[in-house]
Formats: sequence, structure tokens, C-alpha cells
Amino acid sequence: MNPGALLLAGAAVTVAAALTLGEARAQTLGARFERNPIRADETVRLIVEADAGAGGAQPDVEPLRRDFEILGQSSSTQITIENGRQSVRIQWIFELAPKRPGRLTAGPLRAGAMTGPALVLEVLPAPAAGEASPARGVFIETDFEPEEVYVQAQLTYTVRIYRAVEFLEASLSDFAPENAVTHRLGKDTTYTRTIEGRRYRVIERRFAVFPQASGRLVLPAVRLEARIAEAGAASALNRLFAEGRRIRLVSQPAEVTVKPRPPAAATPWLPARAVVLAEEWPEDPPRLVAGEPVTRTLRLGATGLTGEQLPPIDLPDLGSSVRVYPDQPAIVTRSGQDAVHGERVQRIAMVPGTAGELMLPELRVQWWDVEAEAPRIARIPARTLAVAASPATGEAPRPALADVPEAGPAELEAADSDRRLWQGFSAALAVVWLATLGALLHARGRLRRGTPPSSGQPMPPAPPRNPTAARRRVLEACRGASPRAARDALLDWAEVAWPEPPPRDLADLVARIRGGSIAGEPFAEAVLDLDRALWSAGGAGWNGESLATRLPREIGPPPDRRTGGATGGLPSLHPA
Repeated sequence: MNPGALLLAGAAVTVAAALTLGEARAQTLGARFERNPIRADETVRLIVEADAGAGGAQPDVEPLRRDFEILGQSSSTQITIENGRQSVRIQWIFELAPKRPGRLTAGPLRAGAMTGPALVLEVLPAPAAGEASPARGVFIETDFEPEEVYVQAQLTYTVRIYRAVEFLEASLSDFAPENAVTHRLGKDTTYTRTIEGRRYRVIERRFAVFPQASGRLVLPAVRLEARIAEAGAASALNRLFAEGRRIRLVSQPAEVTVKPRPPAAATPWLPARAVVLAEEWPEDPPRLVAGEPVTRTLRLGATGLTGEQLPPIDLPDLGSSVRVYPDQPAIVTRSGQDAVHGERVQRIAMVPGTAGELMLPELRVQWWDVEAEAPRIARIPARTLAVAASPATGEAPRPALADVPEAGPAELEAADSDRRLWQGFSAALAVVWLATLGALLHARGRLRRGTPPSSGQPMPPAPPRNPTAARRRVLEACRGASPRAARDALLDWAEVAWPEPPPRDLADLVARIRGGSIAGEPFAEAVLDLDRALWSAGGAGWNGESLATRLPREIGPPPDRRTGGATGGLPSLHPA
């Protein structure tokens, strides 16, 4: 057997073992709404996720039909390799329209042997007729909350773009208020909303704004530049070559009152929605032995603050009987859909010197509750831990880290020799692992075309490298109403546009199309329709006319990403 076959066999064994371990774990079904609450004239996405190993079972959607109309659904598979371990997640996305206002329940959903939670969606009444009367098919809406905000506290700013016409391309200006720190909140969300009997597609983008000074904060206007299809460009040929009409819309700026820090607030100033201080030990309750190190982990987390805003955790003096070795703190900031979440993690290695009792004083962090307008305290209560005698001597503790005698030249030389040996061994393992991974990816790329890694049959012709010829194959497959041929032709065309690396499947292609700008949304929706048809009934009844009419002249990264330079234009609403 040649080396390449050996590498492929090793990779296959590795993947099979990882999948077997994943299937051995308990299966869980997670579910969440992309937005909550919504209005009765809007749609919402329900995202259902599960680990692989459910035997191909699909979620039962019957519990949803009582309160919702299912407008569409799609699925995708995500494979993640982290620290040599592979995990496979399956995601189903359902677009739902509520049948009435109120508190609507979705679920509990079931897929095979897995059961998910029952979710409650708050559906607000639809606005009265005439409440919103846009003069054209595109308009911008902005809002913020709260109306007054404390200095350095989070203000949430939302931009919504409504469109009832087709975008050929569009971009939104940056949002950067002066004297404030801004963070994007989550990903852009899309849904539909009906205003005065007209259905609009809505793109919503949210920001967390942290004013750095009290007084007045100006929230600047955002600018939308777009090219929309003309009303007369209804045919496939006209829409394919239409120049469209360019428009520019600017939102209204706004002013916010920024309140100063209250006199009753503590130092440091922590205005937040919630603050939690917690501790973790390797065991609960902790087991301490004289002379043996143990790690205590302190976590300070806040909702509505970044990790950089959190202060160091004051470590109390435990006396001379305990040696303390604090590690460098880890500071993390995560952006959720509604708020920024900051966390500061401090790990401390502790070595008790004598047996007996160890008193850990109370830890506390004072903060300001911006919702209740009151000071709060997050605390870890004081506790007394028992320290057992060292098992080696029964009484005498093991030497502390600072008491270890200094190594002599012979010991240092031996340690250095061992270190070089292990470094060489680790490098060899890394080379073998990289070769196996490369062979696996190469085989996977060939299998995507339906070609075995090695066989006695002649190789099929390589996909055309000319983008015009590749696009022509897509049109021919659409006219022939052949969904499988259309999928293969689309992936061939995408491989010409993104050679390194090419899209893995249609879901990956849709993500890259949407990563360019709003102009790719109609094309992306047509590709999703093809993907749904292939998953639902093998493509039976699929009509390629929709995809052919929305096919752009070219695909691929925008010009500024191909060259690495800046174009000077506005960033896309859907950055990659």
C-alpha cells in the first residue's frame, strides 16, 4: 500500500473514532428564537441544534403549526476540530409567522429520541394602519434604549432597513459616535414585516454604545447607498443586465442624555445590568493537603460591561501559612444579541504549609444596578476549609515551591537533553498529523465531486476554469430543471471564484454570497431554494427559472478583498 493510501486510512480511522465518541454522548436538542419579542406582522427564525448521531431524524414540526405558520425551513451541518477532537452539529432553521398576538408556545420539539425545551415567544400587536407610511419601497428606521444612560453604561442602538424592492447592491455607513466606545451586537437579523398591506424585508443591525463622558451624546445618522432594480426589469434578461437605479437614504441623528456617576456609587464605577462573582475548585468541597498545590478560580462576570471595564479581584492576605501564586488574569468580552458580556477570570495556586484549618475571607465587588437605580454587591461568602496532613509523613508538609533546592549542572544538563528529545518527538508527531489532515482534506475535495481517491476508472474532466464557461453550465442546468446538475455546476463555478478554499456545499456558498453585500440576497435565496428542494424530495418538481433569473454576472470576493486594499466604499451589511 502506498504512503498516500496509508495516510487516508489513518485519517478515516481518526474520523470514525471521533464520530463514535460523539454518538456515545447523550444527545440533546437545543432550540432558540432569533428575536424575542416580535410584532404580530413580523416573522421570526426558530433555530434548532443537535449533536450528530440522531440517526438522520428530523424535528417534528407539528407542535409549531398550532400557533405559527411555517414559511420555510433549511438545514446545515457544521464540523469542528478543536485540539484534535472532532464535533459535528446539525442545525435546522424554521422561519415562522405568528397566527395571533400574545404569548405563543413553540414545542417541546422532538427529533428521534431527543427532546428540546418548550419556548415562549412574546408577540406584540401589529401597528395600526397608517402608523408607518414610507414614500418609497426602501426606508431606514433607528431607535435606542434607554432614553437616558449612565456614563460608561451600555446604550443599545438599532438600525432597521426596510425594503419592498429588489437590491442589486447596497452598503451601510459605519456607526461611530464621538466620545463613545461601540461594539456590534450579534449578527444581522432578517425578517419580514407588513406595513399598510405591503410586505417588507427587514435587515436589523444592533450596536452597544458606551458613552465616555456625561452630558449630551450625539448618535450620528447612518447612510444607506443602494442600487435597486427598476420596475420594468421584470424579465430574466432585463434583470440580468439591468443597471438599476441608485438611491441614497440618511437616517435622522439623535441625542441622548448621559447621566454622571451617582454620589452613592462605589469605586471602581461599574454600571451594569447584572454582576456575578463566583469561585471554582477542582473538587467540591475542596480537598486541601499540606504541601500540595490546589487551584482556586475566581470569575467576575457582568452583563452590560466589557471585560476591560472589570477591575482586578482583590486577593486577601491568607497569612504566612499559605503560599499564593496568582496567574495572569484572562479577560474576555462577548457580544450577545441584546448586550455585551464581560468576564475576568483569575486563577490562584495555593500551597498550604501546615495541617489544620484555613480561613478564606469574604470577597466582594460593589456595582451599580442601572435598571433598579441602586448600588449592589456581588460576593463570595467567607468559608473555613480543613487542611489534611501530608500523607508522606503524616505531619510534615511537602516542600513549598520556593523551598525546592536549586538544581546542579549535571541535573540541568540532563533536563535539557530530555527537553530536546521531547521537542523532536513532538515535531515528528506534528508532521504526521499535518500530513494526515492534508490527505483527508484532499480526499474530501475529490469526494465532493463524486470521484473516489484512487480507482482504475478514468478521471472525469476537470471543472472549467473559465468563469464564463462555468456560469454557462449553471444556466444550462437551470433550463434543464436538473437540481443535482445545478448544484454541481454552482459548486464548480464557486471553485473558480474561491479556489483557496472552495465552498464545501451550498450552505457554505450561501454564506459567502451573503458575505459580500445585500445585492447577493436574491441570489442567496434562490440557492437556498435549490438546497431545500434537494433535501426535501431529491429535487423533484424544482423549477430552475428562479435561480436563472437571479444569477449574477460574476461571483467571488469583492475587489477590495481580492487585492487586500481598500476601495473607499461603504462596508457591506453582511461582512464575511
